[in-house]
Amino acid sequence: MNNRIAFLASFVVAVVFTLSAVAQEYTLVGTTDKPDGIYACGETITFSIQLLADGKPQAGTKLKYTLKADGDSTTNGELTSALEPVSLQTKLDFPGWTYVLFTPVDAEGKALPVKARSSRGVGAMVEPEKITYAGQKPADYDAFWAARRAELDKVPVKATLTRIENAADGFELYDVQVECAGPKPVSGYLSVPIGAAPKSCPAVVSYHGAGVRSSSKPYRKGVISLDVNAHGLPNGQPAEFYTQLSNNELKGYPHFNKDNRDEFYFNGMILRVMRALDYIKMRPEWDGKTLVVYGSSQGGGQAIAAAALDQQVTLCVSSVPALSDHAGTRATPRRQAGWPRLYAVAADGSMDEATAAIARTAEYFDNVNFATRITCETYLSTGFVDLTCVPTSVYAVYNNLPATTHKVMSVIPNGTHTSQNPKGMARMSEVLPK
Repeated sequence: MNNRIAFLASFVVAVVFTLSAVAQEYTLVGTTDKPDGIYACGETITFSIQLLADGKPQAGTKLKYTLKADGDSTTNGELTSALEPVSLQTKLDFPGWTYVLFTPVDAEGKALPVKARSSRGVGAMVEPEKITYAGQKPADYDAFWAARRAELDKVPVKATLTRIENAADGFELYDVQVECAGPKPVSGYLSVPIGAAPKSCPAVVSYHGAGVRSSSKPYRKGVISLDVNAHGLPNGQPAEFYTQLSNNELKGYPHFNKDNRDEFYFNGMILRVMRALDYIKMRPEWDGKTLVVYGSSQGGGQAIAAAALDQQVTLCVSSVPALSDHAGTRATPRRQAGWPRLYAVAADGSMDEATAAIARTAEYFDNVNFATRITCETYLSTGFVDLTCVPTSVYAVYNNLPATTHKVMSVIPNGTHTSQNPKGMARMSEVLPK
C-alpha cells in the first residue's frame, strides 16, 4: 500500500513538473547601451539580451542569434543566458540600421516557445538623420495629384448613412458610404456626440492597416470620428465575408497593377483617403479648426498621404508607416524597402524594363515624396526590430518633411511592427477634449 502511495505521489509530482514546464512562457528583453538606440558612425553599439521564463531570469540557456545590418551583412552566433543580461557588440561605418534576433533553444537544439508578438531582439540606428531617398520625385508629381484631386471633385460628396443601434452611451453611430472617384466608395463608421452643436467638435479620421476587414466603431469624447476601412467594403459583415475576399479577389492587392500609376491599387485607396476628409469637413459639427488623421502601418501610410493632400489637416499621427521608401534596395549601402516591397533591383543596381516600370509608379505613391508637401504637425514612430516597415524607411520619410514642419519621432529599440506612437498619442490627447 505504501509503495502504491509513493508511486502515486511521484506520478503527481512528475505530472505537475511536466505541466509547469509546458506552461513556461519565455520572453526576451533586449536593450541598447544608449536608451534611444541611436549612434554615430563608427561608434560601438552594445546589444544586451535577457531571457525570462515566466518572468524570471533564466541562466544557462543557449541563445542562437542572427546579427544583420544594411549592406546585406549577416553574422550568426551563440550566447548563453545568465541571470544578468548578456551582450554583444557591433558598429556601422555608415548611416543605417543594424539589429539582432535571438532564438532560445533547449539542450537538443530545439527552439523554445517565445511569447507571441513579443520582441525577439533589439536594434539600433546609426546617424538616421542622414538616411536619404534613393528614388526620385517625378517632375509631374504635383500635376499627377492635382489631376486626381480634379477627378475627385467631379463626384459630389454624397453620403448614405445607416444608423447603428446600441451605440456607446452619449454617441450616435452610423455606417457611412460616401461616393468617390475610383472603383469603390468610402466606407466607414462615424460616431457623433449626441447633441453636438454646429461647429463644436474637432474631427479625427482613422485609416486601417493591411488586411481585409470591417471598419471599427470609433468613440472619442467631444469628437466626431470616422474610421475608414481600406477597401471601400461593406461594414459589419460576418468574418468569413472578409476572409473570402482576402483569400480570393483581394489576395495580393498591394501589388495589383503596380506597373501603371493610373491603375495601381493604392490610387483608388488614396482617392478614398481624400474623400473621407471631404466628408468629415462637411459635417455641421466640425469646428473648422482641428482635423486629425491617424493610422498604423498601411493606415499610417494613408495618414501621411492625407496630410500631404489636404492642407486643412492639423495633426498627423502615423505609427510604423507603410508605403515608405519603395526605392530602398537602390540605396548605397543597399537596404530593405518599406512594405509592401514593390520591387527590388539587382545586386549591381540594375533594373530590367518591367522593374523600371514598377519603380516609376512607386515614386508617385511613396510617403518620402508625400512628406515634402506636409505642413501640419507630424508624429512618426518606428521600432528598431520592425521587419515589416523597417526603420530606415520611416526615417527616409521623416527626413524629407520640410524644415518648417513641426515633426517628432518616437523610437523603440526593441520595438517590433506592433510598436506604438507614444509621443503622437500624447499630442492627440492634448488637442482633443478631455
